[in-house]
Amino acid sequence: MNRSRMASRAYRAGSNHLVFFLFLLILGANLSSLAAPGASSAGSEGLEACPDAPRLERAERALDINRLMRQQKIPGLSLAVIENFRIVCAKGYGVTAKDGKTPVMPTTLFLAGSISKPVAAVGALYLWQQGKLKLDEDVNRRLTSWKVPDNAYTHRHNATLRLLLSHTGGFTGGDFFPGYGLHEPLPTLVQILDGLPPATNPPMRPGFEPGTQWHYSGDGYVVVQQLITDASGQNFPDFMRTTVFEKLGMHDSSYEEPLPAGRAASAASGTLMDGTAVQGGWHVNPEMAAGGLWSTPTDLAKLAIELSLSIHGKANHLLTQDTTRELLTPQWKEGVINILGTKRDPDQMGLGFFVGSQKGRFGHIGGNVGYQATLVMFADTGDGVVIMTNSDVGLTAGNALLNSIAEVYAWDYVVPPAP
Repeated sequence: MNRSRMASRAYRAGSNHLVFFLFLLILGANLSSLAAPGASSAGSEGLEACPDAPRLERAERALDINRLMRQQKIPGLSLAVIENFRIVCAKGYGVTAKDGKTPVMPTTLFLAGSISKPVAAVGALYLWQQGKLKLDEDVNRRLTSWKVPDNAYTHRHNATLRLLLSHTGGFTGGDFFPGYGLHEPLPTLVQILDGLPPATNPPMRPGFEPGTQWHYSGDGYVVVQQLITDASGQNFPDFMRTTVFEKLGMHDSSYEEPLPAGRAASAASGTLMDGTAVQGGWHVNPEMAAGGLWSTPTDLAKLAIELSLSIHGKANHLLTQDTTRELLTPQWKEGVINILGTKRDPDQMGLGFFVGSQKGRFGHIGGNVGYQATLVMFADTGDGVVIMTNSDVGLTAGNALLNSIAEVYAWDYVVPPAP
């Protein structure tokens, strides 16, 4: 059995990807102690669109990012640094595939993992803004291709868009979707929702009373994907392209699964935890809203900047100020694990994004088989960073680099240790 398939089966066997990420966040936050300060091996490879190169190079020298990537068998990493609401550096490190020779560039595509969720939430809030969806009604009123089945947990409260986006909608499964091999049969969205072959997941059903607890769930976002499709009358990738990506100039972003050949030529190939390559380069993720987004740090930075300006009433290319405030308003304040928060400013749950109170912080992390990514943005100051990698342990180096950048740029922020 190939290692990629073994990894998929291990994930399907019930690994909790959110807890797995917490372990990696701890490791990444402390890896700088493994890399002695010295001359950076990063040099100027892949350096594009980086007018603020000297400060980024200071952050690189503090931990020797290329050496750290070699130690952890991470082939490639890409980042975008944001300051004062503009991208001041976009840079690639390493290569697009294990043992490859193609350098990572700012335009190299990576799978964004669960960062797909808040991006999908932006699309859902656009439909709410247009009056095509309501935040607080039973989603079954707008679902036409499939309905959330009634069970013992839905007698008093139904799943709503607000609850699904904030992970309080009653769904418990889908902490992580392993995807499907490039040559495996792909299920339809309804087959995924009902757990029917060739889907490999169990049926997606409420497992607690909606609105009574927080439980991180990709299943709920698969329901959101179907809801957006039914309410918009478009397939999900086309809706997100025309509604979000084209409006913001995110030309290197797509929810298309499988990835079309024209885009695949620009994509980084995934790498497993032990440093071996994902067979075929990557898995196909038809659970698009939950984890099927291909993007770049530059594109995700454009979205983060747009939302930060919008919440201050300084941009309305996509969402109004009131809609953006709704998106980034805490919906659930208790029991949310600190993915991006700190002891002084713990995570709360917005409509898709993890949010904090200090400096308007919002963001998310993500992972697919062979990829990891993180987005942190401070809406009040216009500062932030997006890091994407083609490795199952990419955030070990990514978080160390994030911490070094935060120190150099004086953000007063450190990737949190586990609680």
